[in-house]
Amino acid sequence: MSGLGYGMDVLVTWGRRAIPSRLWMGMRRFRDATHCRAAKRTSLAPGSLVGKHSQVLGWRSVKLGRNAVVGDGAVLNVNHRGRNSVQIAVGHSSFVGARSFFSPAELIEIGAFALVGIDCKFLGAGHLYSDPMKPYIATGTSTEGRMVIGTNCWLGVGVTVLGSVTIGHGSVIGANSFVRSNIPPFSIAIGDPARVIRRYDPIGRDWVATDQFTPEMDAALPDPESYLAALEAQHPNLAIPVLAAGPSQGDLP
Repeated sequence: MSGLGYGMDVLVTWGRRAIPSRLWMGMRRFRDATHCRAAKRTSLAPGSLVGKHSQVLGWRSVKLGRNAVVGDGAVLNVNHRGRNSVQIAVGHSSFVGARSFFSPAELIEIGAFALVGIDCKFLGAGHLYSDPMKPYIATGTSTEGRMVIGTNCWLGVGVTVLGSVTIGHGSVIGANSFVRSNIPPFSIAIGDPARVIRRYDPIGRDWVATDQFTPEMDAALPDPESYLAALEAQHPNLAIPVLAAGPSQGDLP
C-alpha cells in the first residue's frame, strides 16, 4: 500500500486499486471489529465480563475464567500480540475493579477468587531505555517476566505491582501500596515499597506479627493447589458483585 495526495483526502493503493484513505480506514475498522468479536468469544468464559469503556489490545492473548469481572474503564494492553500465548489471565470467580491497567511482558496472571480494588496497575513490562538517542515510545517493551497474583488475594484501591513478582495465595495488599518484590503466601503487606507486617497462623487461626510467625505455622499453611480446591468446594457458585464494575451496571436506590 502507498498514499497519494488527492485534495483534502489521500488515495491509498490497495493491490491495483486506489481508494480514499477514509474508506480504507473504515474497511480496516470493520475488519478489526470483526476479528475482535471472534477473539472475544473465545476469551470470555461463561458469566465473565469486561466492563464498558474498556480497551483490550490483544483479545487473542486474554483469558477470563467463569464469572470473572473486570470493571469499567480498564486497559488490557498486550504488548507482544504476535505471540500465540495467553498473556493476561484472570481466574474464575475474581473481581477486578474499575480503571485497572495491565501491561504484561510474558504473563500477568490473577488467580481465582481474587478481589482487586479500583485503579490498580499491573506493570509487567517497561519501555526499553538502553539507547537514549532513540525515542522511548518507539523502542519497544521488555519481553521477559511473569507476574503472578495467587488465589484469593485482596489488593486494595490503587495498588501498583511492578515487574516479575509473585504475590502468594491468601495475601492482602493495603491500599496504595507499591509491590516490587515477592510477597509470601498468607501475608498482609503495606507501603511503598510494600513490606510484610503480618502472616496468617493456621494453628491459632489469626494474623500475627511477622516476628511471631514460626516455622511450625509456615509448615501448616495449605499449598496453592489444596487451598484452591478447598475454596472451590466451599464456594462452588460464588456470587460476584457485578454491580460494582462501574456506572455501566446501573445504580441502587
